[in-house]
Amino acid sequence: MKPVPMSHVFDRLQISGYRALQLVNLSQLGQVNIFVGDNNAGKTSILEAISILCNPLDPFQWLEVSQRRLYLGRSQLISLRPNIEALKWIFSQKIGASNDEIYQAEILIQANGTTPIHELKAKLGEIYGSGVEKNNQKSFDKDISSPEEEVSSPEIDSVRVGLELEIAVNLASAQLNLFPPEAEREIFQFWENERFVQRRRNKPIVKNATIFPSYSSSEPILERLSRIIRQEEDGKNEVLELIRSFDNNILDIEILPMPTALATLYIKHKELGLAPLYVFGDGFKRALVIALTLLTTANGVLLVDEIETSIHVSALGRVFSWLIETCRRREIQLFVTTHSLEAIDAMLQPEIATDNVVAFRLNHNGQAPQRFSGNLLHRLRSERGLDVR
Repeated sequence: MKPVPMSHVFDRLQISGYRALQLVNLSQLGQVNIFVGDNNAGKTSILEAISILCNPLDPFQWLEVSQRRLYLGRSQLISLRPNIEALKWIFSQKIGASNDEIYQAEILIQANGTTPIHELKAKLGEIYGSGVEKNNQKSFDKDISSPEEEVSSPEIDSVRVGLELEIAVNLASAQLNLFPPEAEREIFQFWENERFVQRRRNKPIVKNATIFPSYSSSEPILERLSRIIRQEEDGKNEVLELIRSFDNNILDIEILPMPTALATLYIKHKELGLAPLYVFGDGFKRALVIALTLLTTANGVLLVDEIETSIHVSALGRVFSWLIETCRRREIQLFVTTHSLEAIDAMLQPEIATDNVVAFRLNHNGQAPQRFSGNLLHRLRSERGLDVR
């Protein structure tokens, strides 16, 4: 008996102006979506664009995505000063533009599905300000009212360079009353060599999470596990089910307070006893992050870049079987990238229902992505052994 197809957060996506993606149409998206293709074909860019679409009105989301590649996937950048050049490279670059031209670029993302956001328009342009104005503003912020101190600003006027990001979202009519009118459009300014200050983070429109090629994630492991233990009676058992795919000697996972340090994550093991998490390998940590992230993203979108990273071929089948079944049960739409035929085959196991698995092969030179349904993909791999990457 075939499972009834669920309604997806995104049924169709059209992305233009994002990094090197001039125009990409992704239609008939599934619950599990696999992006394959050569290096620099745009696989990671699509995941980034989706993550921004889910949370477009939060300036820190834009800054995090812009700088993520600078730090090899490790999230340590929100407290840093914005990298103006990295922010520009989120937007498609105009080839052959002269240095005298005022920089302007635009991203347009359109979507259909159950998502409340149907269109995102983002414009980025250069702005200029006076260094004297900046110094006077600092004096004002420090509540310095002495005229003599204000006059002491540098006499030499300097020009500071920045970027203005204008964001406009088009929400589905049925959802408009849930968002105040001012939340539909935001303008942010980022200045070179200046810390970006924002009093609050705007909440995401679509619940989402991203897992990077390293086993780190955008939220610490301890926080995710603590939340699962507090909120779900059986949540920890689901985590244990997955990590036992790597080692069936694992008995439990515990958070223990330490007398001289912060709480630490420990694994209760038949042979090792109570061992700290850092004793275990990267594949184990990667699977743990995937499990914890997935279990806190119910009814949302999960994005996993290079899903096969650090996971041995022998464990791929068990991990992906658990992953796809849990996404189905918790109504999570999954988007993954991979370079691995073994990873693709692991998602197409006979015991996994492939009717809601879709693969897109991205091409260079502006060619449209090739779409393969899970059933077709399974036949191409099992019967013909074709390399679909």
